[in-house]
Amino acid sequence: MALSVRSWVANEGGKHLVLVLWLGANTLLFMRTFLLYYCGQQYHYLHQMLGLGLCISRASASVLNLNCSLVLLPMCRSLLTYLRGTHTVRSRKARRLLDKSKTFHMACGVAICVFSVVHVSAHLVNMVNFSVRYSEEFPSLNVARYRGEVRFPGITGILLVLILFLMFTASSYCIRVSNYEIFWYTHNLFIVFYIILIVHVVGGALKYQTNFEAHPPGCLRANQTNPDKTEEESGQAEGDGRSCREEARFQPNSPETWLWVSGPLCLYCAERLYRYIRSNSPVTIVAVVRHPCDVIELRMLKKDFKAHPGQVKRFTELLLPDPGAESEILPMVQQRRYPKDGWRHFRLRRLYFVWVCRELQSFYWFAELLCALHHKLWKENRPDYLNLQLFVSQTDGLQNISEERYRPLSSRLMIGRPRWKLLFEEIGRTNKHKRVGVFCCGPKGISRTLHRLCNSDRYSGTTFEFNKESFS
Repeated sequence: MALSVRSWVANEGGKHLVLVLWLGANTLLFMRTFLLYYCGQQYHYLHQMLGLGLCISRASASVLNLNCSLVLLPMCRSLLTYLRGTHTVRSRKARRLLDKSKTFHMACGVAICVFSVVHVSAHLVNMVNFSVRYSEEFPSLNVARYRGEVRFPGITGILLVLILFLMFTASSYCIRVSNYEIFWYTHNLFIVFYIILIVHVVGGALKYQTNFEAHPPGCLRANQTNPDKTEEESGQAEGDGRSCREEARFQPNSPETWLWVSGPLCLYCAERLYRYIRSNSPVTIVAVVRHPCDVIELRMLKKDFKAHPGQVKRFTELLLPDPGAESEILPMVQQRRYPKDGWRHFRLRRLYFVWVCRELQSFYWFAELLCALHHKLWKENRPDYLNLQLFVSQTDGLQNISEERYRPLSSRLMIGRPRWKLLFEEIGRTNKHKRVGVFCCGPKGISRTLHRLCNSDRYSGTTFEFNKESFS
């Protein structure tokens, strides 16, 4: 299937642009820090002792600081909902990028795990070099107390690795689906993680030279007439030909992690406090309706509350005595107020609604709303506005909706699965050189199929913008 450049840019362009900028920022920060510790005069003696382990450990630490600050921003859901829902962000492409905040959060999380492995590995190399290359000339630069001593990493580093391992493993798809509580509680360890992260570098194991102008790296000290090097090596030394005016002095690096994470951490904590205050307002349950196929409809009232798509609450065990282990709870759907002055000011000209269920009974909980919308559109003389297609995927005998009140749905009920290619081709022919929004909420198989079809170039120049809502 050939790829449409226009559709690909519409669906993937913004996401890949953010990805390139994020990768560029990580690469730039890594290389900048690496070169600082590799070439910087203040780290000359420390680099001689530790080698590339120093450069890689500090460069990976900079990338970790960046991603530990960015990973919190996509989780500020109230702020993102405000920006997304109130049109504070006017660009449609920017609003669609906000919908992919979870993907960016996961990308930052993977980067944190990868560079944590790099950081820990580099520090293990540093630990060995501190022992093997013990400096007799600059005792204050050493971490080991004598040559051959191996100083193990501090307790804060071990705790950070342990917490990160728990959070990463509990974030796997199988654990989230089988036992969401494990994922939730382990992810809340991030508070402990950030507290330990802020105090992690307080020990000051790595030190830099503070007086490299008075003591150029490689300079000759007062009692040193011939350094312990060959003539050729001495000629290449940075301080060759210059005498030291004073002894080298070293000072631990000042902590910088708190500068990176304090802002996003305070913002996230303020958001959590705001959500906690809102959650304490009382809720009045109006009705609990149990539909066929173990589907539960919950109607409730809450002051200053407006429901948004995707809000699911598991109230099964609290509301019903014995609903069964396989019960499912409906997403909350905000009640729509249809326009009284016509539909002409709406940009949406036609709506294709395709719903696939295994059993016929699964349609009944939504049937009344669909029929009410159908009758309203007929009264408004807009019968073609809604193209409704219902599919029953199980083909065990002919199934139909027998109730008279659901007659508008029975004529639109089909057995089997949708023929997505034909549907896209039909929409593409009737909407040439236009933009068509595609919204998917369902299994990954259907989502992948629709995503691939949206990026195809076989639809007469029509641009299909793919959107997906996931509850996993």
